[in-house]
Amino acid sequence: FDTINHRLHSSTRKSTSKFAIENETPSYFTVPFLPSLTDNLRYNLKDTNTTLSYYSLNKLNAIIRSHKDVIPKDSNKNVVYKIECDNCDATYVGQTSRKLGTRINEHKKHINRCTTNKSVITEHRLNFDHEFKWDDVKILNKESFYNKRLISEMICIKRQHNGLN
Repeated sequence: FDTINHRLHSSTRKSTSKFAIENETPSYFTVPFLPSLTDNLRYNLKDTNTTLSYYSLNKLNAIIRSHKDVIPKDSNKNVVYKIECDNCDATYVGQTSRKLGTRINEHKKHINRCTTNKSVITEHRLNFDHEFKWDDVKILNKESFYNKRLISEMICIKRQHNGLN
């Protein structure tokens, strides 16, 4: 019976070890494809339970770039902007959903109109005879959602050192 027990024991041990090897989860590695290195690596890992996958270092999007055209500042929409006084440190912050150039032209035209309802820019211009930097309007933020743009405008107004509004 010793011989039978010995053979049963050795056969179950072999089948168990084969079963354990077959049930091992394979390892996966992703490496850049470099012809000499990847061939050597694949050769060294062929007896292991490892699967290699490769990716290219030369991507087409690195060679061909699709650059968008730069939008002129006056054509930007949905912005919070700042206009600075040319003669002092006073600033005005506003927001618009229309083109910035359209809104700036409205500010300029409002100064020349004789109305009882004067904007803070008009009052500053008439009271102190100051000019504004119309060609150097700064875009502080771009936001397409109206409520978010209003909040951004409020925050920028609060951050002004010598704000007109």
